[in-house]
Amino acid sequence: MSSEQGSVDSATIEKTKQQIRGLVQEIAQLSRSDLEPDQYYAEVMHRIVTALAAIGGAVWTINNERQLRLDYQINLKQNLLDPQSEEAQRHVRLLQQVISSGEAKLVPPLSGAGDSESAGNPTNSLLVLAPMKSDDSVEGVLEIFQRPDSQTGSQKGYLRFLLQMSDLVGDYLKSRKLRHFSDRQSMWAKIDHFSKEVHNSLDIRDTAYTVANEGRRLIGCDRVSVTV
Repeated sequence: MSSEQGSVDSATIEKTKQQIRGLVQEIAQLSRSDLEPDQYYAEVMHRIVTALAAIGGAVWTINNERQLRLDYQINLKQNLLDPQSEEAQRHVRLLQQVISSGEAKLVPPLSGAGDSESAGNPTNSLLVLAPMKSDDSVEGVLEIFQRPDSQTGSQKGYLRFLLQMSDLVGDYLKSRKLRHFSDRQSMWAKIDHFSKEVHNSLDIRDTAYTVANEGRRLIGCDRVSVTV
């Protein structure tokens, strides 16, 4: 290889690295924002898929019933969207393994035990999976569908990159949880103030005025009516 060719390759590699660093900085900035989850996951997943030149990806979170919920996806195969299909069930069990272990993993295409009740990868893609953690609890899974013909070193690079991204998503989840607790504490303080105000007088008219005025501030509306 000529020195000129080598310099071109080095320039291309450096340009690619700069683009990836730029995407990482963008995701880090998004993770410090107060975007709603649906918008945040869309922005983040598009950047991750672009950075890895992947086929697609998905964000899975755990709902209040401790079940997996698909929050966002790019090019997710239709058979994985059907909860009644055997492929979808095997895939869900694979995601649940990541949640239970809290460990990231690479899963080769069309892999898993022959048992229909086991976990596995029913797709033709290499699956790159990383848990999303808030403090010590796993809140969901980041999933990337990658081409299976990449070298082992590249596959490990995909996993390291997705782990870095899942850490940033974990920061977003932690910040969002703290904001939720702060908002809830603020609401309880407002309720406590309202309760004290309405008990300041035994006069019905004064109390009704207080309920209307303070109630309007409490629930954030233009007008509250009180009937006796």
